[in-house]
Amino acid sequence: MPNSGDMIRPISAGGRRTGRSRRRGGSMLELALALPMVLAMAFGIVEFGQYMYIRYAFVAAARDAARVAIMSGATQAQVTTTLTNTLAQANVTYNSSWLTITDLGPSSSGAVANVATVPLGDQMQFTLSANYSSIPNAVRPLYQFTGMGIGSNKSVSAICTMVKE
Repeated sequence: MPNSGDMIRPISAGGRRTGRSRRRGGSMLELALALPMVLAMAFGIVEFGQYMYIRYAFVAAARDAARVAIMSGATQAQVTTTLTNTLAQANVTYNSSWLTITDLGPSSSGAVANVATVPLGDQMQFTLSANYSSIPNAVRPLYQFTGMGIGSNKSVSAICTMVKE
């Protein structure tokens, strides 16, 4: 014989259901309260993951550009092509204003417009930096829906230093 708790309770004299059927509206209320928080967490995870992915692409692009530039006979066009190709793999369109090349010496120092002019043996520092909001194709679902998340003033940057051979 089944327990009395397993049996379906009858409809009361007033026509209202008793027991389990009266609690069904509580799950809808819980869903209405919990769903926005769960979606905000999911959007935040997607946005943060995208930011970290783009940051890693910047690190890889700066390193690849430095590896090309330190070779004797390297040209600025080769550096630009390398940056463009590396960032394109992450679906990021390269902008020339993101790159700063600095000669750290020892024979000379200062900003560099063309890597071919850097003397052999000098250290070159490649800094790739941009505002996160200016990066095309960046996914920002949390910021778009709530205005929170990774803000427009957050920058993505990478620095790589190598000696010209």
